[in-house]
Amino acid sequence: MSNAAPYDLEYEKIINEIKSRGVRAVLIQAPDGLKPHLKDLWMKLSSAGITVYISADPCYGGCDLADGIGRKLGADMLIHIGHNKFVKTEEEIPTLYIPASYIANLSELVKKSVEFLKGKGIKRVGLVASLQHVHSLRIFVEGLRSNGFEVAVDDATGGAVLGCNVEAAKRIAGSVDAILHVGGGDFHALGVALYVELPVYIVDPYRGEIRDIEKLKRKILARRWWAIQEAKRAQIFGVVVVTKGGQFNRDLALLIKKELEAREKKALMLVADEVNWERLSSLTFVDSFIITGCPRISIDNQEIFGKPVLNVEDFKELLKVIEG
Repeated sequence: MSNAAPYDLEYEKIINEIKSRGVRAVLIQAPDGLKPHLKDLWMKLSSAGITVYISADPCYGGCDLADGIGRKLGADMLIHIGHNKFVKTEEEIPTLYIPASYIANLSELVKKSVEFLKGKGIKRVGLVASLQHVHSLRIFVEGLRSNGFEVAVDDATGGAVLGCNVEAAKRIAGSVDAILHVGGGDFHALGVALYVELPVYIVDPYRGEIRDIEKLKRKILARRWWAIQEAKRAQIFGVVVVTKGGQFNRDLALLIKKELEAREKKALMLVADEVNWERLSSLTFVDSFIITGCPRISIDNQEIFGKPVLNVEDFKELLKVIEG
């Protein structure tokens, strides 16, 4: 595999797919963290006579496909890098998903994990990972088991977690004492920590370290409870329908509007593709917002928002608070 990037972008698979489909133009979509590694792919495809477009927009997941934009451009195929298929409906143009597995020797990090868990007195451990690192779980399973640990990985998902889907952790939570999340940053591990009542530790292949996420979890939960309590006093709610294909929940938004109005609250239906405080702040007459798209919008940005912003789970808690 000749790949200058530290990620496997599966050049051969992409080129074979392009040839088999007779593709002449492609749109490449990737999250910002992977965009610096697209140069070789762009050059390989261009040298083969393919017209290449690269989306400069942010990409938040498989829920955020640029297939509609690809269709407008006249692209024959969307190459979506960094995520698996998420949207259940058929894409507007043929879409090839490339997970972009991270390429690294993690033997030292496995040794660190063994020592870390021994120091914590943990015997039974569950393993999960973000998509770029799922293939590495096998190495951790072997290393931990050979050192006497009981190790669990969810068979159905292979241990893969998303920021909005942590079933891989939930399914094994009852049989382990802690969860190790293999991946960089806090985003995916925080999702696990918020929904699993166990210690969650990040095993970071980029920094070569292991760290606890409990402090961040407590901070996020405190903000969430503040937002719910503040929203209790709100009279006008903005219910946001997100237009991204994998986040579109118009019917749910209408149901939330109905629930609010039944409790003598006013509900304004809002529509947005990109949801952030810059978009919402001009609606000064709205007291609180409820996002029916990605649940992580409110979780990760509450500190930035100038008013309480809830996701759907928060809204359910709000109803309980309102009803006393």
